[in-house]
Amino acid sequence: MTSTAPTSAEPSGRTGPRPAGPRRLRSALAFETLVGSLGLYSVIPVLGPLLAARSPGQGTAVVGIGLFCYTASAGLSATLAAHWLRRLSYARGMVAAVLLSAAAFGLLSRARSDWALCGLLVVAGFGVSAHFLYSRVLIAEVIRDDIGRNRVFSLLQIAVNAAAALGPFVANALYSPAQPQQLLGVVALCYVAAAVVMLPGLPRGQRPPAASGRWPVGRKVLRQVVTTPAIRRTVAVSVLGTFVYAQFYSAFAYYVAEDFGSATLRSFLLAGPAFWIVVLQTGVTAVISRLMRGGTTPFAVLGGANLLFAASMTALGLDFSPVVCAVLAVLVFSVAEMVFGPMVSTAYAGLPVESSLEAFNLRQVCWSFGEALGAFAGGALFVALHDQGRGHLYWQALAVVTLAVTCLLLILARRTDAPRAQEVAGAPGAGEVSDVPPPEEVSDVPQPQEVSGAPRSQGVTDMP
Repeated sequence: MTSTAPTSAEPSGRTGPRPAGPRRLRSALAFETLVGSLGLYSVIPVLGPLLAARSPGQGTAVVGIGLFCYTASAGLSATLAAHWLRRLSYARGMVAAVLLSAAAFGLLSRARSDWALCGLLVVAGFGVSAHFLYSRVLIAEVIRDDIGRNRVFSLLQIAVNAAAALGPFVANALYSPAQPQQLLGVVALCYVAAAVVMLPGLPRGQRPPAASGRWPVGRKVLRQVVTTPAIRRTVAVSVLGTFVYAQFYSAFAYYVAEDFGSATLRSFLLAGPAFWIVVLQTGVTAVISRLMRGGTTPFAVLGGANLLFAASMTALGLDFSPVVCAVLAVLVFSVAEMVFGPMVSTAYAGLPVESSLEAFNLRQVCWSFGEALGAFAGGALFVALHDQGRGHLYWQALAVVTLAVTCLLLILARRTDAPRAQEVAGAPGAGEVSDVPPPEEVSDVPQPQEVSGAPRSQGVTDMP
């Protein structure tokens, strides 16, 4: 990955792409994520009823097909088109992506056929997917250290969950099956506002880095996944975590709907993670940053998050009060999500892959695979066991498998990394004090001034 900051060797009059400063970029992405996500989570809660009401034919059929079209498009479409997306600059690509979603959602009220509804949802999903890919790659390119990246990804997670908490209220206030254009108009305006808010903080003329081939994940990177233990372990721990993460929106949602009669309690349980993330994410991120400054790796943090996921599943499998177990599970799951969500992006951004674009393509493939597999297991295997009165066996088995696989990965990582640390410590000259001053101390060339509070080794610059 190449630095986006100009070096001191460049002539002062040289013109080129205007880089983005981390602070300005962080603020722009946080506000536009909040506004854009508010639009998204205002339409998602009523998307099924909206499709059924707008369909001129068999409403139940188009609901399933339409939701699949949006979910699949939002998850993978930009990854499949990454080779063409990198031809646009970040500014043009991200603005175009949110405006595409604005147009597609806004036009849903005018669609008069099932294929038009599904087509618009594919377009809307592509805009969401492209924006996600552009923004994550941009963060990886501008912010060069894991701690800084994790802080930004955590901030975006807070913005998304704040919008997810507010969105259902907007949907309930504005949606009418007979006149959906009022809600859809507000959704479109949210996306347009997101484009306006983000533009001042985006770099001009800077494009995503090239991948190693025409495919989203080239053969070179796939070979690295197989042959490089660090990448292989990151892929394994993230897919496992995503699999368990998907249980909340599949198996747990079904369990809550079937076993809890109170509508208030059901709402509290399902909205719990979004609320707790908004309240506690900053504190959790501060703890994670302190651990990483002490030498904890992103892989180890992901492993810890998976152990918390396992604890959450264990709580659901206990032979105790269902309400107490469910509340405890939601609390533990919320903390696990606060750790896991931002760190997945941080871990993939730091992989030894030449192109950050390709690294995030790999992230999207792994996330989509784990989430789809988890949703399938939660929607099929758990439902079958639950309807036989043995749903607790599902939670217990899931907890044991998650705990065992995560511990195995952590042990293997420790065994692999320990010999390397000994080799470094035993290398010639290691630990010796040299009488020769560092190069920058004997050089007559003035060095660039460091940004206050950011060590130069981290490469974090704050351009004006």
